[in-house]
This record gives sequence, structure tokens and C-alpha cells, in this order.
Amino acid sequence: MHTLISLLLAFQPDPNWWPGSSSFEIAVSAVLTQNTSWNNVSKAMERLAKSGINNWEQILKAKDLETIINPAGFYRRKATTLRELAMLMQKDPIPSREELLNVKGIGPETADSILLYALGKPEMVVDSYTYRVLRNCGLVNGPFNYEQIKQLLITTLGQDSTNVDILKRLHAAFVEVAKNYCKKKPHCVECPLNKKEGLPKESPPFNC
Repeated sequence: MHTLISLLLAFQPDPNWWPGSSSFEIAVSAVLTQNTSWNNVSKAMERLAKSGINNWEQILKAKDLETIINPAGFYRRKATTLRELAMLMQKDPIPSREELLNVKGIGPETADSILLYALGKPEMVVDSYTYRVLRNCGLVNGPFNYEQIKQLLITTLGQDSTNVDILKRLHAAFVEVAKNYCKKKPHCVECPLNKKEGLPKESPPFNC
């Protein structure tokens, strides 16, 4: 696991890859991206911007929120989640993980994404891409368990688990490797994880 993380961080991913120019936009997109593509999220975010909705108060005032975010899919459920999140954010601009998880429609991945990318808090984000890379590399097995995988990564990172920049870079690397190499039909030969680039020659063996 230590070798994998070193390889991923050596991949030099962009820690600010998550779209959005404000904490509001990032948090909203974290909700909208559930069960849809970034392309659909972008369409919904553009419609929010054109409607002049750029803060939590305006989310609560928007009577046609469902129509505006329609391109993101599941628009009724997501509108309900955004309104509840808006009420929480107005009450506490930097909510705890527990408070976010109490919002209907926000699970661990969305909560951690909001905390890490929108609020700059040290939370490791785990998603299907993370699981796919770890599984294909033989480091996890069995069904996806968010909290177990998150704890495994935090334990491996040690003190670095409180470094927001490293957590962003690591998550970004998992996403990039999974999208480009660790697909349903893996491209292992071309994958940089198999080349050990940037690691000393005495690094322990690692095979996907």
C-alpha cells in the first residue's frame, strides 16, 4: 500500500482538479455529481449561474430549483438535498462531517468531498475509482466498504493524512489512473503504476 501511494503521488495530479471557482460551487457540484456525469453537472451549474444562483440564500429562494438542475438527473431528490444543505450552511458555514451526513441525500463520499474540496478540511475521499484501483492491484477484496477503505488509506498515510494538498492529490490520482488505465478492461502495460517512475530502485515489489 505504501508503494502504491508513493506511485500515485509521483503521478503529479492536479490537486485543484475539482471544477468550481468557489466553495459554494464545489459543494453544490458534489451533490449534483451523484449518479451522473460531470458533463451533466456542468450543464446544471451553468443554468444555476445564468439564473443568478451563487449562494445558499438564493438556493433557498429559488422556487424553480428542480427545473434549473434538471440536466443533472434525480433533480427532485437533489433539490431537496441542496435546500437542506443550504439551511445547514447558513447555520454553520463549516459544518462537521456528522452534520453533513445528517442531511438527507448526503452520504460519506459527498460529505468528504465537500469537506476536502469546498472547505479545505483533511478528509480522505473514497469512491468507485479508488476501490477499482485498489482491487485490481490486489490490495482490497470483497464488497466495497467506504469507511474501511478510508481508514486503510488514512493509516497508510500516517501524518500525511492531515495534509489537505496530499489528500487532494491522492484522490485526483486515483480518479485519473482509474479513468485512463484501470478500466473495466485494464490497460496494465501502459499504466504508470507498473513503471515505478519516480521511485528508488530498492522499492518493494508491486504488481497490479
